[in-house]
Amino acid sequence: MEEKISKQNIDRLNISDNSIKILKNNKVITIGQLCKKSKNDLRKLDIVQFDIKKIETELQLLGLNLKNSL
Repeated sequence: MEEKISKQNIDRLNISDNSIKILKNNKVITIGQLCKKSKNDLRKLDIVQFDIKKIETELQLLGLNLKNSL
């Protein structure tokens, strides 16, 4: 993973404010920390499926993926 991108704040991603809030409340602050989460991890945080898809798309635009995703 590109070191520079992984250290950037999740605020940089074009995802819902609610998802940002949930992630931050669960100590997920950087894009690198987000990439260590799986879809299932995000579901357990009560992030809705639509927002999980949006997160995946945003990461893919940066050449990144969630854990266990290709």
